Amino acid sequence: MNRKKVYFTSTVLLVALFAYLLGWSGLMKINQIKVSGITKSQKVYNFSNFSNFSAKEVIKLSGIKMGQPIARVNSSAVKRKLLTLPQILDVKVNRQLPSTVVIDLTMRNIEIAVTAPGGGYFVGDSSGVTFAKVSRVPRGIPIIKTSTSKALLSQTLLVFHSLPTKIQNRVISIEANTRDSITFNLTQGIRIIWGGSQEQELKMEVLSALLADPKNKRVKNFDISSPLAPTVK
Repeated sequence: MNRKKVYFTSTVLLVALFAYLLGWSGLMKINQIKVSGITKSQKVYNFSNFSNFSAKEVIKLSGIKMGQPIARVNSSAVKRKLLTLPQILDVKVNRQLPSTVVIDLTMRNIEIAVTAPGGGYFVGDSSGVTFAKVSRVPRGIPIIKTSTSKALLSQTLLVFHSLPTKIQNRVISIEANTRDSITFNLTQGIRIIWGGSQEQELKMEVLSALLADPKNKRVKNFDISSPLAPTVK
């Protein structure tokens, strides 16, 4: 047997031995599963079918078992299972040899609240994905009063995100009964009737000019649904 064949055979045997040690022997079995990414505020909501969103429930849903060979953890399968929970934005599964698995969660932030049929609110992120129902909206989160139409919610959020940050931060609630009747209620009793999502840039220019005009200092209602013929009162 020449040197190349000896080297090749030795390499194959080493790879096979390493695979056996990882996947079949008892030398590298899981004895610790860690979960990171859950904040204190996210534990208080009733998510999915869990009474309490906790590391214990995440591990249970992941399917990872204590004592199983660490090499047999299927990261893709674990990610698919955990992403069935709408409050989770992303999942990373890291193996820390010889015996620890870390499930790193990226949670959706609570950035909006949508009125729920029968009372209460659904809270969700800025993309419109809702993931929990609450009886009281967290402070500083804008309330969107709309139907259960996902298309209408998406359009409303599109318009909301087009606003300058300084105006977004003042929005208390948003009314959207139809796609052409979006209205923003701001702090200090200011009401902006926006209309639909057409002519976004023109509407923003008109609104900025109206807000900057000293004559409108005491104005509470700005109707820019027809930006070429805006009204104030």
